[in-house]
Amino acid sequence: MRRLGLLAIVLVLLIGSGTMVMAQDTTTTSTIDLPPLLLTTQYPGQTFGIGEAINLDLSVETGSTPQIVGLQIQDLPQDWAASFRGDGRIVDSVFVEPQAASSVELRVEPPADLEAGTYDFSVIAEGDGDRSTLPIELTIQEKAPASLALNVDLPTLRGKPDTTFRYNVTLRNDGDEDLNVDLTSEAPPAFNVTFKSASQEVTTIPLRANSTQRISVEAVAISSDELQAGTYTIRVQAQGGDVQATSDMTAEVIGTPTLGLSTPDGRLSGSAESGSQTPVTLVVSNTGSAPARAIQLTASKPSNWSVEFSPATIDNLEPGQQIEITAQVKPADKAIAGDYVINFSARSDDGASKSAEYRVTVTTSTLWGIAGIGLIGAAVVVIGLSVLRFGRR
Repeated sequence: MRRLGLLAIVLVLLIGSGTMVMAQDTTTTSTIDLPPLLLTTQYPGQTFGIGEAINLDLSVETGSTPQIVGLQIQDLPQDWAASFRGDGRIVDSVFVEPQAASSVELRVEPPADLEAGTYDFSVIAEGDGDRSTLPIELTIQEKAPASLALNVDLPTLRGKPDTTFRYNVTLRNDGDEDLNVDLTSEAPPAFNVTFKSASQEVTTIPLRANSTQRISVEAVAISSDELQAGTYTIRVQAQGGDVQATSDMTAEVIGTPTLGLSTPDGRLSGSAESGSQTPVTLVVSNTGSAPARAIQLTASKPSNWSVEFSPATIDNLEPGQQIEITAQVKPADKAIAGDYVINFSARSDDGASKSAEYRVTVTTSTLWGIAGIGLIGAAVVVIGLSVLRFGRR
């Protein structure tokens, strides 16, 4: 039984070995089946414009032995010229290693007066008894005239004086010639305009035939404090050779209110008596370029003080307008004489605000002074009488 088991194992190993040998033979056979010589190009059929340079990249491969492969043109149209080039030189053959492709450039030069149409010819590669033929079909057509276009995604933008107005633009070349496009702008003196491509500032941009390029046009106020509300037109021009394109863009500047807060004479200090109301006149102004609406007056004050505004709210304050507000300031009843600070604030519903610190010098009431003097006098009289009475004894 043991001998039979060993014999079975030997038979299995022999069968497996034979299978491996057969697999190896199959792999070797597939390698031998590769074509002995192959001439290819990625685009054997192409379209060109009249007068345009024609260059085709060729690839030569061999699956057997290294060899020198000769190259030639067959059935080239009349008055056409063609040449093979390698490493910048004219060649008529190429050396090819097995399993490795060699590259050759085919340069074709049709006559200048060529008519539009489709033209055929073949490229022949010949090696050691092997031959490969590559048919080529070229369609020659009239070139589209040079043409430029500017398309703006959103030609009208709205913002505040400090907004960067950024327009996304598509520059399109509809012609069959490459162009170098110069970019210029006509804008109001208050604006600075720049062109950007891939976040870089540019003034000239290359644009290939029948292609598009995305750029951005940015307009920024030179001085946002001086820019008035209104509508501004920015004209952009693209010039490439003899062709140009223009497009108008609009920047709608909405005004912003700017609040001011002070006193009629500009002095931000005064005096008040403890426990008594003292009127303080404030001036609220709007030096901005848009109305300020629903202005609220508030005050940050010392503890136990009170401040009342009349009026406490300004419904509307136009640009260049100002209005007087009365603040009734009442220090605490027991406020100690000295200097105190009140912070007056004005804020509109659109976020414009202004604050002013007002220094108050507090004095005590004269009644307390008189009462104090009376007490002192009474004390002096009592002391005097005591001295006279007890002094006689």
